[in-house]
Amino acid sequence: MKYIILLLVCMSIHPLLAQDAGVYENTTKAFQENFNAQNVDAVFDMYTVEMQEEMTKEGVTRFVKGCFEQFGSLKSLTFIETTEGVNSYTAAFEKISLVMELKLTEIGKIATIQFQEP
Repeated sequence: MKYIILLLVCMSIHPLLAQDAGVYENTTKAFQENFNAQNVDAVFDMYTVEMQEEMTKEGVTRFVKGCFEQFGSLKSLTFIETTEGVNSYTAAFEKISLVMELKLTEIGKIATIQFQEP
């Protein structure tokens, strides 16, 4: 009986996890494209309202342009793990690889994003 309940729980959770993975995949792909195109407006629009108020458009402009100048284009994002609702990726830039930590809302808006040394 325990195994049947466990199986039912796993089957009911799987679509939620797959949906979450799809949201992250779409958002990371869009972020990479907009970052490489230096489309600050599109990157800014990817943020939640709270992040937009906290970062401001000027702050996002400095972030995107500064990272692009310092690290080069973003070649790939490779998933590492999820810890406490934050996904970690290896962000391979032209000049360096960093860890990108990303937390999204249910609809794919960026709630948290930061880059750090591995």
